[in-house]
Amino acid sequence: MTKTCKQCSAPFEITPDDLEFYDKISPVFAGKKELIPAPTLCPHCRDQRRYAFRNERHLYRRPCSLCKQQTVSIYAPENPYAILCPACFTGDRWNAESAGRDFDFTRPFFPQFLELKRQVPRQAVDILNNENSDYSNISIENKDCYLVFAEKP
Repeated sequence: MTKTCKQCSAPFEITPDDLEFYDKISPVFAGKKELIPAPTLCPHCRDQRRYAFRNERHLYRRPCSLCKQQTVSIYAPENPYAILCPACFTGDRWNAESAGRDFDFTRPFFPQFLELKRQVPRQAVDILNNENSDYSNISIENKDCYLVFAEKP
């Protein structure tokens, strides 16, 4: 099936395998399957929409909310989120459960979710076991690397 993108008017193909996948992952509520509709945007426009909510390649200098040391972060200084440097985030100096709270059924879900989202500290950059690779994000076991993003070993 060929469709035209709602956003950029480019033609794109939806295969029978795609439709089978959407049918397979469609949720069932009270015994009724709610079908997930086929996409109305081309793959490129869908990627653009996904990436609008991610930042993995712009880095900023900010103090860690726990140890107060300057660290590299994907969150801009004017961002309201508390951030933790990699050592603090993976260390034992903070307890993730401390941000937990009971759900208030008398209030709407999304305002409560936003409050929780703003209170829980965020990982400054997503790295693990890097050595001398401060200006990297979404990377594992890199050594002496600079500006490496989304790198798999």
